[in-house]
Amino acid sequence: MFAPLLICLLVLLALGGAERLARDRAWREVPVRIHVNGTRAKSTLTRLIWSALCEAGVPALAKTTGTAARLLLPDRREEPVRRRGPANIREQLECMRYARRLGARAVVVECMALDPTLQYVSEREIVRATIGVITNVRFDHTDVMGRTLPSIAATLANTIPSGGTLVTGAQEFAQLFRDRASRLGTRVVVVERDGESEGGGNDAGHERWVAEDTALALGVTRELGIDDTVARRGFARAPLDPGAVRYGAVSLAGGDAAWTDASAANDPDSLALLLAGFQPWNGTRATGGGGRSRILVFNHRSDRVPRLACFAERCAAFTSADHLVITGGRPPLTLWRQLARLREPRGAEFVPSRGLATWLAAHAPGATLAFCGNTRGLDVPRLLEEAASRD
Repeated sequence: MFAPLLICLLVLLALGGAERLARDRAWREVPVRIHVNGTRAKSTLTRLIWSALCEAGVPALAKTTGTAARLLLPDRREEPVRRRGPANIREQLECMRYARRLGARAVVVECMALDPTLQYVSEREIVRATIGVITNVRFDHTDVMGRTLPSIAATLANTIPSGGTLVTGAQEFAQLFRDRASRLGTRVVVVERDGESEGGGNDAGHERWVAEDTALALGVTRELGIDDTVARRGFARAPLDPGAVRYGAVSLAGGDAAWTDASAANDPDSLALLLAGFQPWNGTRATGGGGRSRILVFNHRSDRVPRLACFAERCAAFTSADHLVITGGRPPLTLWRQLARLREPRGAEFVPSRGLATWLAAHAPGATLAFCGNTRGLDVPRLLEEAASRD
C-alpha cells in the first residue's frame, strides 16, 4: 500500500530537482537579470529597459504583467502570456527558462507578486536579480502591502537583490532601501526625474510621468554600460503598454467631450498627477453653460474593494468632480454610504457597465471625462464609440 505513495514522492522529488537544475542553469547562462517592482510604471519600465538592451545588441527577453501580460522577445516581437489558470509566480520561473532556451543574455521581468512573502520568494528563489528596480511607492493594494507608505515601501523592499544593485526613483524612501540593501551587500542608486514637462497640452501630466520613467530607465541602462544615445533610441522604439494613458475627444449628439483613459493609473497619487496636466479638466469652468462639467468614472472591481476605499479617502477628484460615477461591480453598502457622505450634497451615482454608454450619451456632451480605477472590464474606446452612436 505504501509503494504507490513512495513512487509518487520519488516522482515529485525528481521533478523538483529537475526544476531546480533548470533554474540554476538559467542563472548561469543569463548573466543580466532585472527585476522591476514598484506601485506604478512597472510595465512601462520593463519595456523601456528591454528595448534599450535590444538596441544595444543584447539579446533580451522581457515579461510584463500589468494590464495584459506580455512576453517581449529578443527579435522585438511581442506575444501574450498564455495561462491555463490564475496568474502564479511560477510564470517567472518559466520565463527564466525560456530566456535561456532562446539564448538571451538578459531578462527583464515585472514583479507579479503582491504578498510580501511571495515577493521575497520571487526574488530569492526565482529571479535572483543582478539589478533590482523599485519605481515608486504609492497607495495601492493596501490590504496586502500595508496601509501606510513606509509599510508599502518595506513590502517592495523584499525584491532588493542580494549582492547586486538597486535602482529606485522613490527618493523619500531611499534610506529605508539603503538600510535593507546594506544587509544584502547591495548598492543603491537613487535617480531624479529627467527634466520637466514643457507646454500646456492635454498630456502635460503624462509628459511628466514619461520624464520620470525615462530617468529611471536611464539609471538602469547606465548601470549596464549602455550609452545614453543608444538607450534613448531604444526607448523611442519601445512599444506602448496596453495600459498606457490615452487622451482624445468624442463627438456626442449634444456636443464634443474631452476624455482621458487613466484606468491603469489605479492609485490616487498617479491619477492626481495625470489630471493635473490634463488641460480640459483644469480649465476654468464658466457659469451659465459656457464651461465643461467634470465627470469622473471609476471602474470598480469587487475583488479590489480596498482600492475604491483608498480613492475615497485620498483622491481629491472624488470630491471636486461634478459627477462621480461608479461602474463595474456594485460597491458594498458601507463604502457607498461613505462616498455619499464624501460628496454631499451631490452624491455619487452607480451605473452598471451595460448602461454606461447610454448614461454618457445623455450626460457627457460638452463635458470632460476621466476614467480611472481598474482596466479589467472597461474598454474606453469601445464605450465612447457606443456613446457616440446613441441618438
